[in-house]
Amino acid sequence: MKKSLISLLPFLLISSPLAYAEEKTGTWKNNIELGAVLTSGNTKTLNVNAKLKSVNDGESLRDTITGSANNSSDRNQTTAETYKASLQEDWKITERDYLFLRLGFESDRFAGFKRRFSETMGYGRDLIKNDQLQWKVELGGGLRQSHFTDLTKKNEAIMRSATALKWKISDSATFTQDLSTEGGKNGWATESVTALQHALNSHLSSKISFKVEHNSKVPATIRKTDLETAITLVVNF
Repeated sequence: MKKSLISLLPFLLISSPLAYAEEKTGTWKNNIELGAVLTSGNTKTLNVNAKLKSVNDGESLRDTITGSANNSSDRNQTTAETYKASLQEDWKITERDYLFLRLGFESDRFAGFKRRFSETMGYGRDLIKNDQLQWKVELGGGLRQSHFTDLTKKNEAIMRSATALKWKISDSATFTQDLSTEGGKNGWATESVTALQHALNSHLSSKISFKVEHNSKVPATIRKTDLETAITLVVNF
């Protein structure tokens, strides 16, 4: 875990000056998700899920910082351990069109790689943008560096596409759907997250989500698809 935290430092160092630069033109909106399940008796398991998202939407620049950690254990044996982080800068060229630069980091030894870095850039557009519904799409390309658990390394050019939908069903309920895929000749990584969030008050929400992760190329003993259903508490500030 120490190595994973060290790997996140570049994102924190980059984001700090950006946060200062945008302070006068935008307002940071942050949310933290926390969830944990502990069972004992015949079955002794522990699952901890934490996520962070911070967005500063300025007049001409939008900063988005994300981070997540997931750890599962069964009878004190780790069965899943994933860390992710990303920093994305969006330069607005019209009211709905923008150019983006994204830096990504992921560590998931149970999926066959110790760490993976990606740097992509491209074009994005807000297809729908109103108080009830927002829908955007992105398309771009870049580079990816993977360090696998079998001590091999691979660097490659990749393509990336993503879409995000946010639908405010009522004053207290919001539905979201996020889908992204990136990859090249050494495999594609796809993630889909479907969620329903219910506001308890102005700062607290409950959230139920269903996530599907698929890696097209993995070691022979590892499954290509992971499924996760989570119920979390969301803190907004």
